[in-house]
Amino acid sequence: MEADGIAVAGEAVTIQKAIDAFKADTKNNVEPSTLKQYRILLSRLSSFCESHGYVFLKQLGVVEVREFRGSWTTYSPRTASKHIERLKRFFNWCVENGWLTVSPAKPLKPPKVSETDVVPFTEEEVGKIMNACESYEGPNKPRLIVLTNLMLATGLRISDAVTVSKDKFVHSKDGWMMELRTAKTGTAVACPIQDGLAKAVLKLSGEHPFWTGNSDLEDRTKNWRKIYTTVFKTAGVKGTPHMLRHCAAKRLLVAGVPISHVATLLGNTEQVCRKSYAKWIPERQKALNEAIKKAWTS
Repeated sequence: MEADGIAVAGEAVTIQKAIDAFKADTKNNVEPSTLKQYRILLSRLSSFCESHGYVFLKQLGVVEVREFRGSWTTYSPRTASKHIERLKRFFNWCVENGWLTVSPAKPLKPPKVSETDVVPFTEEEVGKIMNACESYEGPNKPRLIVLTNLMLATGLRISDAVTVSKDKFVHSKDGWMMELRTAKTGTAVACPIQDGLAKAVLKLSGEHPFWTGNSDLEDRTKNWRKIYTTVFKTAGVKGTPHMLRHCAAKRLLVAGVPISHVATLLGNTEQVCRKSYAKWIPERQKALNEAIKKAWTS
């Protein structure tokens, strides 16, 4: 067993050493939210190996990795797909270091993601959520209402929305714009927003209206998720803050905004956006019906 774990350089590479080295190498190259997901996955891998008596990296073959994959009994297909991507990246990194000759995760196939995985809130549910925000009792009530409207208007993820700074809101002759990100081409991607929403954000105290800066991003996002759990319970709605992002995309598509523009806004590729959002939903059918009937009179 020890001989099988000896690398070319003569060093015994343990699974834990590989995990620690990978985390140290990637901590400055990925977003904090992504790093957190790597830590969750690799922590589960470490526990799995410990429970099965695997010590050295070369003890993990295709069979063992598939057995580890089979232990993910609580993951949704979409989450499992993401973890498979990260698992492959970890083992590919080990191959690049010369610790393995081939990745044992290479044969793993992502599960089929059901079309029902992406579910936006209905407009009725959005109304109930906004009413629950209005009735929410707590110091974050003013911020809660503005934050909800901001995510519905821009499609921002909650982790990005809670850390937004006021300098991202720019006024020009075309009205208020919010800078979302910088594209790979170096140009800024901005989203027009209504004057009232922009002024509501700027009216809040602090350079970061939804984040004091005293806690890390993970804790801040977690706190806001807890608030939304209370809001959704009050509204009698089942869902997560991420569904506000789905709702923003659905609204734009129903309104006739080209899917390429929606993809740019969300930071996705057009292919991913089409697969996730451009399905036959009642609102789109209604818009199609009205468009065709309008054509009859032309």
